[in-house]
Amino acid sequence: MTAIATTSPTGTNAALRNAAPLLIGVALLMVGNGLSSTLLGTRAGLIGFSPTVIGIVLSGYYVGFVVGSMTTPGAIERVGHVRVFAGLASLGSGALLIHLVTPDAVTWFALRAVSGLCIAGLYVVSETWLNGAATNESRGTLLATYMAVVGAGVFSGQMLYAASDPAGVGAFVMASVLVSLAVVPVSLASFKAPEAPEPSRMPWGHLIEVAPLAPVGAIASGFVVAAMLSGGVVYAAEAGLDRQATGAFIGAALLGGVALQVPLGRWSDRVDRRLVIAVATAGGAAASLAVAVVGPTHRLIIIALTTVAGGATFSLYSLTLAHANDYLDDHLTVAAGARMVLLQGVGAIAGPVVGAALVGRVGPGALFVSMAVAYSTAGLFAVARMFIRAAAPEEDRADFSPVAVGGATVTGFEANLDDLYPATGGTIEHNDGAVGYQERGPFDRDAVVLLGTPPGRDVEWRNVLAALAFDGFRAITAWTADDFTRALTTEDVFALLRHLELPWASYVGAGRSALLVARLTVQHPDRTNGVLTIVESGEAPPEATGGPSVDDHVAILGVDDSLWDNPEALADRIAESFRYRSATR
Repeated sequence: MTAIATTSPTGTNAALRNAAPLLIGVALLMVGNGLSSTLLGTRAGLIGFSPTVIGIVLSGYYVGFVVGSMTTPGAIERVGHVRVFAGLASLGSGALLIHLVTPDAVTWFALRAVSGLCIAGLYVVSETWLNGAATNESRGTLLATYMAVVGAGVFSGQMLYAASDPAGVGAFVMASVLVSLAVVPVSLASFKAPEAPEPSRMPWGHLIEVAPLAPVGAIASGFVVAAMLSGGVVYAAEAGLDRQATGAFIGAALLGGVALQVPLGRWSDRVDRRLVIAVATAGGAAASLAVAVVGPTHRLIIIALTTVAGGATFSLYSLTLAHANDYLDDHLTVAAGARMVLLQGVGAIAGPVVGAALVGRVGPGALFVSMAVAYSTAGLFAVARMFIRAAAPEEDRADFSPVAVGGATVTGFEANLDDLYPATGGTIEHNDGAVGYQERGPFDRDAVVLLGTPPGRDVEWRNVLAALAFDGFRAITAWTADDFTRALTTEDVFALLRHLELPWASYVGAGRSALLVARLTVQHPDRTNGVLTIVESGEAPPEATGGPSVDDHVAILGVDDSLWDNPEALADRIAESFRYRSATR
């Protein structure tokens, strides 16, 4: 038999290329949002709003953010990702310009709520859409790229603010144009997004009972994030910082959030996560108190201290969310995320109001004293919980996943595939024996049947099913249930197809079953949609006899140890092979 070796783009590179239009759109959006968030606080002071009023106005953003996080998934389901993205970006762009027309505190509060709703919705659109571009192998790289784009965009917005004139109209126009331009690359994107999983329901009491630190951490996180980003503008104005110093001050907090989240998160994967929360909050509290004591005259010092405080600020939510997931059943993680967003929103609404009011009544340093109190509350509660309950076993701990510095949403990249695609299966008896099977994925997708494993490999196809379902297939595996030493036969495969009411399927064969799938495409082409044989790198493929030539019918996927040890990457390669052959027929 002559086999055709397929070539297709690697999963990571292909995912990055597919996601490029959306990432460009996100970058433009974040630059515009980063510019506007600082610009509006400064402009409010210039037109005569008191610090307390400024805090209330800026808190409107977080009211809208919570609403947008919760309502956008339904809008996506009704009209699709592109329309929702375009609509929200257009609405957000218009809201920025209306600030110039109506310098009224009530109106500005409403406009900030609209902006928060739009930004939260755009986060949800972007993250769910990027999940559609990601393969199992590329998800980590794509997440890291997305986080870098968000962080760099918001930071660039601060640098753009430092070069702008908050008293004029140019900065508002620039922010509006940037948000509007985000629609252009997104409108040209061609990759599809997956359907969002239906979140499980979870009572509030369950989260408090299972992980009481999580609600405390979420509220404290929301408070310090909003106090830092929104109240920080009021602090800068009252402290007499110029545009350049204000931009550097806010930018330092963002930079710290980007730089410290992952190291702290990876550390928390190896030790009691509450210890890391305690250390992070202690560092944030110490840095905040130091800023209050040093005062605004030592600008370089407070910028350095703000970098540390920002690292603690943006790490606290992701650490507490991971802590909650350590103790929750996997099917409740999405529901827990929704609860955590609401709790963070409560804290975020209070942050600018309390922080700005304290700045106006007590002095600039009072903002950081309030942040130190919030940090200390979460940290001390974490320490107390360490004496009440033992840490979650290492095998039960969820992997840490960072969140965007602009705020948290319900969506995430680290979805549990086993929960998204629950397994079904059973045993089928036929005249020649019995065959067991398991499957994952929607019934209306193309079926791929995985058969056999190479001799000496401790690999089960069942480990690959969920990942292959995520890649867009109905993934099925089968094995002999009457005699495990017996090799699968054509009769076993046809009994499986009859039971599942499948007229045909694509087949993947390895080990002894590689020859079986080759025979299927030769002897039963009407029951075969595609065939892939998996062999060790450098080995010859099996030979099929008893039928016409199989040239151009059977593809080979050569694998090495690293691919066998990574079921998700193996699933990506299988998916790529079938998609490539389908596209080139």
